Amino acid sequence: MQKKLIALAVAAALTAPVAAMAADVTVYGKAFLNIESVTNDKNNVVANGGALANSNSAMRINNDASRLGFKVSEDLGDDLKALAQYEVQMDLNGNVGNGLGNGTRNSGLGLEGGFGKAIVGVWDSPYKVVHNKVELFDNTTSFSALNIIGRANGGAVVNYNTRQKNMIQYWSPKFAGFQAAVSYSPDSAQTATANKAVMSLSGTYDVDAIYVALGFENRADATVVGKTDSATRLTARYNFGPAWIGATVESIKINMAATPFSYSQSNMELVGQFSFTEKDTIALSYAKAGKTNVVNTGANQVSLRVGHNFSKTTEIFAAYTSLKNETAGAYNTTASTAFGATTGATVSAFGVGLIKSF
Repeated sequence: MQKKLIALAVAAALTAPVAAMAADVTVYGKAFLNIESVTNDKNNVVANGGALANSNSAMRINNDASRLGFKVSEDLGDDLKALAQYEVQMDLNGNVGNGLGNGTRNSGLGLEGGFGKAIVGVWDSPYKVVHNKVELFDNTTSFSALNIIGRANGGAVVNYNTRQKNMIQYWSPKFAGFQAAVSYSPDSAQTATANKAVMSLSGTYDVDAIYVALGFENRADATVVGKTDSATRLTARYNFGPAWIGATVESIKINMAATPFSYSQSNMELVGQFSFTEKDTIALSYAKAGKTNVVNTGANQVSLRVGHNFSKTTEIFAAYTSLKNETAGAYNTTASTAFGATTGATVSAFGVGLIKSF
């Protein structure tokens, strides 16, 4: 009996690591906070969700998409893997109260193999991801060019920098630097007159110093039933030595409820970064919303960033941005609040932030 028990214990000890290794689990995350001073020349300052009467400036601490995630990959054999990912935004400065931020980030369940990769869940659209290669601020801060890029008609209603819910997304295998992606989000509440399904596509070439990507998205209009909106985006980046330069151009077409009539807009961004030491960088971005068929609804934004990397996972940075609306423009410096939404406002922000990834 004792020999049998010993044999069982040895077998369990040998098989336990195999079972643990069958599924590869990774825990990851990012802690990202910055303190900033913001001003608005139209006296419409918002800080932490509350309006400050008779004031055009405020100090605030922003939780810039801090996150916690879990990735699981299991080898099923025959060049096939099962994938699962669950990622949520975390609240680091106590504004939410339950520790969670604005909800679920990229999360889903899928398969990967020689055919490519497919995920069902909630995920950044291919159209949004096209811009990531030239993004300086992780898409979330007052300083990001995505305050203008991907937005139209003031940016409050039409935003193409989205993470689509209830979607299926497919990435093709990479071939000679080329890769395609497509996502489809069906409208589970579709009616006889309204279908708010979203289709997003991208094609990417990424080899050595060159990155070029084209994105397209088609969705139901936000205000006019039975009409669709669309956006096309081209992003490029070139690396040379300690520096890189990039650019984005896009065209957005939407419908307006008033007439209705078609509204078209062209956006652009020029951006570059230079590493003047192994750990120190300086970067500059200029974004413009313009060439609309509605007079004076555009805006432009200039952002400057200086960063110091203590390590590969820890960085401190200082940044400044100035966003100037035309007389009928109403773009924001922060996507999650109403700050800066005053028509014709010039909004600026200066801040210092710390980023810790793991």
